[in-house]
Amino acid sequence: MKVFSITNNKGGTGKTTTTLNLGAALAHKGFKVLLIDLDAQCNLSIALGVKNNTSHIGELLVGESTFEQTLIKKEKMDILPSSRLLLSFEYRINMEPDSGYFLQEQLAGKDYDYVLIDCPPSLGSLTVNALVASDYFIVPIQGENFAYVGLDEILQLCAKIRKRMNPNIQLGGILLNKFDMRTKFSQMIYTKLSENSDIKLYKSNIRQDVSLMECTAFAQSIFEYAPESRGASDYMVLCEEVLSQ
Repeated sequence: MKVFSITNNKGGTGKTTTTLNLGAALAHKGFKVLLIDLDAQCNLSIALGVKNNTSHIGELLVGESTFEQTLIKKEKMDILPSSRLLLSFEYRINMEPDSGYFLQEQLAGKDYDYVLIDCPPSLGSLTVNALVASDYFIVPIQGENFAYVGLDEILQLCAKIRKRMNPNIQLGGILLNKFDMRTKFSQMIYTKLSENSDIKLYKSNIRQDVSLMECTAFAQSIFEYAPESRGASDYMVLCEEVLSQ
């Protein structure tokens, strides 16, 4: 089992879109995939058509529900859904000893090929739980002003987690999302990332595609909604890179 956290402490960078569609690409190739929604906005859960669930990831982490009670099985991917109440559970998690290991403990021994975690736009205890449980982390960024903001913080946090809690975690790659190389911001950000020997860039990048925005409104992945689109092509190329890791 390989576990990937999709994380960025800046909102709106494409974390949920990447979690959903990379997971769908892996499932399309026949792998058994689990998605985990750690964001209180519940966008990943909503995108998979999860509504009015009785148990959620917060309850699982504090021991109020079991893995089986929380898990929702979908046709192609399973999901541990989130809740609007998740932030109150994060406070409770903070009060527990060794709270950074809760998710890792829940995933131990589970029968999945790939687990993808949609992290919240913060570096709090939920993100720490995700990173401690992960083999790799993916950082989606967009080619716009402030896109570089927070990247150093993510890398520093992961370095601390690697030293103290999870020696196996490593950067899967920086994922360029909605990059338009005609803009100066995109050119500047790409140059900085390319020249940094400590940063790995995925060769694939996700181009602007309205289908990627539309598909979630219909509770579908890009491969169900628009299989011939640029978005579907881009996420399948990313999937091939991930499979090589």
